[in-house]
Amino acid sequence: MTGRERVEALVEGRRADRPPFCPAVYEHKAALVGTTPSRLARDAELLERALEAEIDLYQADIVTVGLDVYNVEAEAAGAKVRFFDGDEVPAIESRPIRPGQPVGLLPLPDPERSGRMYVFLEAGRRVAARHGGEVYLRGALSGPFSMACALVGAEPMLVALLDDPEWAASLLDFCAAAVMSYGKAFLDRGLGIALFDSSAAPPLVSPALYRAVVKPPTERAIRHFRDDLGVPYVPYIVGGDTAPLVDDFLAAGANGVLADFKADLAWFVERLRDRPVLLRANMDPRFLETAEAEEIGSRTAEILAVGSRHPRFLLGTGILPFGLDPAKVAAVRKALAA
Repeated sequence: MTGRERVEALVEGRRADRPPFCPAVYEHKAALVGTTPSRLARDAELLERALEAEIDLYQADIVTVGLDVYNVEAEAAGAKVRFFDGDEVPAIESRPIRPGQPVGLLPLPDPERSGRMYVFLEAGRRVAARHGGEVYLRGALSGPFSMACALVGAEPMLVALLDDPEWAASLLDFCAAAVMSYGKAFLDRGLGIALFDSSAAPPLVSPALYRAVVKPPTERAIRHFRDDLGVPYVPYIVGGDTAPLVDDFLAAGANGVLADFKADLAWFVERLRDRPVLLRANMDPRFLETAEAEEIGSRTAEILAVGSRHPRFLLGTGILPFGLDPAKVAAVRKALAA
């Protein structure tokens, strides 16, 4: 089976020949082509080369078109991003709005013209044209809450949720509209999508707060993709231990969730094994940095032994460090195919 066939089989409730492999390659992409994350994040041709290198070197089944995931939509809406000469990931330098200011002052991003959206759209289009039939390529989207945190800052956003919920809701509505527009642009180019929303992870956001404020715009975006646009697979990726929120993720319409390396994979498997949802487990990237190939193989086998009890299981990693030895990722891939 090809990577795309494996993913499509799981989405449709059929068995794959093995769990799909989904390493989290973001700033590490730059190291694969001998450049910096900041250069790669601004150059469609370099990003295209990096995606090709990732496909060739790691033989991943799922490849994500993204680097500084939580910056792109916010930058397109007016945030200023700082770029670096070294291996640092680009970072938000200044934010375009403060709590209480009219949300209407923010420009709704145009994916074809705003910020760096075109870099990821164009690189994704080119690579999908060559590999889309074999590899499941997807564009990286911010979840509405994570985009809002990028626009105003995480702490001010949390304060606004409590002190000015009407304003916070209006900002989240704006962010949902931006995410839906950017996602459609990826879909129009033949890619899938994934929403990343780690700013919404506990304990930063309580279950009650998530349900009351974060879930409605998130569900609006996910339902738009699944119901209005007919996207068969919409994963909602939130790092950390999200056990208290996983039922809310599914209620919002997501059919792909993450059991991060900090979470209890066995709990997720038992909770979700009878649900029509793809379950991804992440290997700890810090472990990959220090472990030898034999240890990595053993740890991969342990995770597979637990995760494979879920009929729609796939194996991933946490975000790979820029300078990680590619042999470490190859060791995971080898163990997966054993």
